[in-house]
Amino acid sequence: MPDYGNIVYCTDFSEQADRAFEDARYMAGITGAKLFVLHVTPGSGGAGVTPKEQESSMESMRTHYASEGAEYVLRYGNEATEILQFADEQPKALIVLGARGVGALAGIFGGSIADKVTRHAKSPVLVVPNV
Repeated sequence: MPDYGNIVYCTDFSEQADRAFEDARYMAGITGAKLFVLHVTPGSGGAGVTPKEQESSMESMRTHYASEGAEYVLRYGNEATEILQFADEQPKALIVLGARGVGALAGIFGGSIADKVTRHAKSPVLVVPNV
């Protein structure tokens, strides 16, 4: 069995992300790894985001992705960059995220977040397909 110490589950609160959560929670359960629920809000350092808005986002994650022992993390910036940086900070990480269809614009501008994470990750990545 792989030796995952941490599962980094990434969400944008989409249906695809919700499906991926079940896989992340399952992987954490069978491996004994710590589960991190990570949401990245695009933007520079949370400028203009009030503490009340931050707490509201955290509460949404805790409610929507309830899992005993999970740690909930909110970051700001480029989604792929922040996911990769956070995963690099966690020893023996597995990144779990939902796939999204890559449309014409996404292809022109470098692909989806899942594509970028998969191409640049130093950790294993589980991309849960749209079903």
